Amino acid sequence: MADDFVDQTLSDLITAFHILHQHQVVDEHGEISVRHPRDPTTFFTSNVPAILVAAKSDLSQWHVADGSPVEDHHDGCLKMERAAPDMELYAHSSIYAMYPGVQSVIHSHCLSAIVYGLCNSWNSMLQPSYLMAGFLGSSPPIFDIASFYDYLPQSHPHNLLISNQFLGDALAEMLRKSHDDEMRLLDGPTDLPEQKVVFQRGHGYTTWAESIKDAVWRAIHVRRDADIQSAAMNQRESTDLEVVYLSEREARDCERTINRAEKKHWLAWSAEASRSGQYHNDLRDRLGPG
Repeated sequence: MADDFVDQTLSDLITAFHILHQHQVVDEHGEISVRHPRDPTTFFTSNVPAILVAAKSDLSQWHVADGSPVEDHHDGCLKMERAAPDMELYAHSSIYAMYPGVQSVIHSHCLSAIVYGLCNSWNSMLQPSYLMAGFLGSSPPIFDIASFYDYLPQSHPHNLLISNQFLGDALAEMLRKSHDDEMRLLDGPTDLPEQKVVFQRGHGYTTWAESIKDAVWRAIHVRRDADIQSAAMNQRESTDLEVVYLSEREARDCERTINRAEKKHWLAWSAEASRSGQYHNDLRDRLGPG
């Protein structure tokens, strides 16, 4: 028997894949996940390229605790025996496990943003460049997977994928560290991370939120901020002017007051995706827009 409440969440998840694809946040790689609204110990995602996600049968359900497939999965979802080799479930499951308040996670290979994680430093080069990017704070952290290879078997491929729980936990831990507190380790889960975005060297970035819609909003504005900063830095090279980013107070107040998805934003993005003719959502056809 269909559960329309859960199905509406899954419809939003399918739409989120389409919006993220249209906004060049995900392509044939990258994904969004959402915590099960009735069972927070599991989550849903897809290993299907975003433009092809169209129905519950393209979605799969996984355990938060260890990234294993849910045997008694939600009706209509794809039954999985194991994760595909390129399916980075632990980037999602470890964040959900460490931060019970997180409801949605996005991993992106966005080309505009990936360049800002190519630094030999703890912090990325990305700064909050405009009012919709205050949530970034003062340069998000960089997860450099090379720092963890020595803790893995010698046979483990150095392919930058978050392919086991050890690496997933290390990535999730980066979200609750600040630069001044780099070596601090906390015992047990904390409700929400301190950092909103973590870059992954040579790989992409991961962000999260307390809803699908806010996660999509953040992921889109990471890309937009990267585009703005790149343009500003290129322009700076031909002048004597300095690029002026948001102050700490401006970034904090923008995050507190306006850095979130309003209903009209979601409706506009959904309409753009629907009217483009590129995407199909079987659940939306049955349930209507979220």
